[in-house]
Amino acid sequence: MLFNRLRRYFLTGLVTVLPIGLTIFVLWFIISSLGKILRPLVLWQHWVERLPPAVITIISFLLLLIAITLIGALASGIVGRQILVGIDRLMQRLPLARSVYSSTRQLTDAVFIKRSSLRKTVVVEYPRPGLFAIGFLTSEETVEFADGRRGYFVFFPTAPNPTSGWLALVPEQDITETSLSIEEGLKLVVSGGLARTSGLPLLRTKSLKGLG
Repeated sequence: MLFNRLRRYFLTGLVTVLPIGLTIFVLWFIISSLGKILRPLVLWQHWVERLPPAVITIISFLLLLIAITLIGALASGIVGRQILVGIDRLMQRLPLARSVYSSTRQLTDAVFIKRSSLRKTVVVEYPRPGLFAIGFLTSEETVEFADGRRGYFVFFPTAPNPTSGWLALVPEQDITETSLSIEEGLKLVVSGGLARTSGLPLLRTKSLKGLG
């Protein structure tokens, strides 16, 4: 009896501590890894050497975030966009860097750009009657079929990798809007349905008619 109780306490503690510990570990790994990029620049100021190593790493990481933000501000302007186009063309022509650059560019576009283009989390009866698939509206503009019906472009991501999937033009009457946000919908897909939050019931749906 005592052993079973201690075992239950241990498992409860493990379930509680493990997500927190892994989160702290991953965050610190990212900060320490990226902080090394500008660490030599920070150490040019000799007084910084007297600070604890962890503080130096955090300062280097914050400087990197500031530098990335400044680059983003520059890239948002006309001159910056022209410079980026030139850099993109140059990287596409380099024999060794071309494959790495192309793969990295596709990954960043899928994670950041395509995600920001998703409009609503919807449900469509697919691949057969009685089964439903989670999808995302890529545009709130409708497409008119030859018979007069209206439809929407819906992206169906694959689990657990939401960067891949397929695009379908679905009639309006076959689409049901859910109460899920884009983040909740993506979390549901990535986790394969395991990361269900409270208040996630797909029964809280409404017709998509009248959206466009």
